[in-house]
Amino acid sequence: MTREGTKAAAEAVLRELPSVIGAFVREDVHGHPREVHLLVRSGPNPRHLAYDVRELLEERLGIPVDQRVISIAQLADGREPGKLLAERHAGAPPEPEPAPEAEPAAEVVSEPRIRFAGITTEAVDNRVRVRVSLELENDARVGDVIGLDTGPARLRAVASAALQAVNATCVGRARFEVEHTTVVRAFDREYVIVNVQASSPYLGRRPIALVGAQPVELDTESATALATLKAVNRTLSLVLRLPGSGGGRPVRS
Repeated sequence: MTREGTKAAAEAVLRELPSVIGAFVREDVHGHPREVHLLVRSGPNPRHLAYDVRELLEERLGIPVDQRVISIAQLADGREPGKLLAERHAGAPPEPEPAPEAEPAAEVVSEPRIRFAGITTEAVDNRVRVRVSLELENDARVGDVIGLDTGPARLRAVASAALQAVNATCVGRARFEVEHTTVVRAFDREYVIVNVQASSPYLGRRPIALVGAQPVELDTESATALATLKAVNRTLSLVLRLPGSGGGRPVRS
């Protein structure tokens, strides 16, 4: 059998397989297949099909085949086969189908995210006045709280001032209140942990417990403000995105 006859016979045998749409075989100088390309329908396991292809060629045509030279491309479910160059021109591999046109990229909508802008503290007569400045896009908000000038009370005043500014950005949509603030030591560092209760008609009837943590880098006051924002930012972004100024209904549980 000549090399041309082996190639043609091998491709004809492979096209007899029910799942094969098109086949192309390229031979080496000895007339043995050095490339076997198959395009198949969805369904069969490509690895198992490669075993069947090797056994079929060796049994029907007496052609030794290294399974590593068998390449199988499988159509996805529901896809119709395109035209194959192997069926139109002998001696060439299947023509790849044209890539689908890219769909226009969807517009990316950024989440509303409130950011920490600064903090000032003023201690007078065993009391401390805390002002926390926040920014939401181009809108600036300031929370102003007076509390006792003790360690735990100062941290609570910072968290309360931060949440006062947060609440000013989402009037009618949600309300956030401080439940606990504490400083813990872990991994040779100090962390401020703030626990917040969130209430919103969009999130159900029961308050939701939120927690934020921030390592102390500059001072505990700044860390407390940042931990407070970490506790509420994701929920705040959610309620700000929900339709409150046009369409939509609150979620009732």
